[in-house]
Amino acid sequence: MDGEGSKPKANIDDAYAYLRTVQDKFHNDHDKYDKFLAIMNNFEARRIDRAHCILEVRELFKGHQDLISGFNKFLPEWLEISPT
Repeated sequence: MDGEGSKPKANIDDAYAYLRTVQDKFHNDHDKYDKFLAIMNNFEARRIDRAHCILEVRELFKGHQDLISGFNKFLPEWLEISPT
């Protein structure tokens, strides 16, 4: 959305690349990858709002700053998850 930050908007190729990164990271923990997909599906279906989506992703990816940084690319700057 315009006015939500000055960084370039991520595109569909960025989204697919990020999904592959998450899948590769959790190749031995399919439950975590499936949980991430469930969060994204719930957000897309509007069963959860953006704030709840961000909270769930932050909790799921705790300890994986690389994944959090990657997820931040899809958020406006003012909603980015800060490093823990």
